[in-house]
Amino acid sequence: MHRFLRSAHLAFGLFSSAYLFMYGWSAMQMSHNSWFDLKPAIEERTIPLGTQFAGNPRATARELMDRYGMTGQIMQSSVTDEGARLRINRPGAIHDVTYVNETGEARVRTSVATFPGVLNQVHHVHGLWHEWWPYQFAGALVGAISVILIPLSLTGIYLWFKIHKERKVGAVLLGAQLVYGIAVILAIRGA
Repeated sequence: MHRFLRSAHLAFGLFSSAYLFMYGWSAMQMSHNSWFDLKPAIEERTIPLGTQFAGNPRATARELMDRYGMTGQIMQSSVTDEGARLRINRPGAIHDVTYVNETGEARVRTSVATFPGVLNQVHHVHGLWHEWWPYQFAGALVGAISVILIPLSLTGIYLWFKIHKERKVGAVLLGAQLVYGIAVILAIRGA
């Protein structure tokens, strides 16, 4: 029984540790954005699409995604007097699109984030309501890790009291996690 629980505890901890570290790092980065290079690279271009997309921002987005390789979640689409505005968002790149009915052109402003900016965007992905499958996967991963933290905690407590010869390793890992957690909380609170 101890061997199974120890293996499960190790698997739960290894599976969730990278994602939890990313969450702590991106939370600190959001609180202290002056410490990190968050300035995205900006690219602007005009794409001739034709006037058949007038009044339909979703069709405009689908055309840009299918023919021009813009990937991500279609967000914030709206019809305006001049045409349409929309955003295609994915971790690492945001495409702000303004479609002009009169000319049939899409003016695209693309912001490409640095690595800390990508972590920031991944930090905000949640839920299972997304159309874009990588966002769905990330939302499911957040849910799975949230659930995994429960048996990770319970197996850790059980193993602490049952396996005495490995308490030194457990104490070192617990202490390191405590120091990291307190450091992140202090850094966030100090913002």
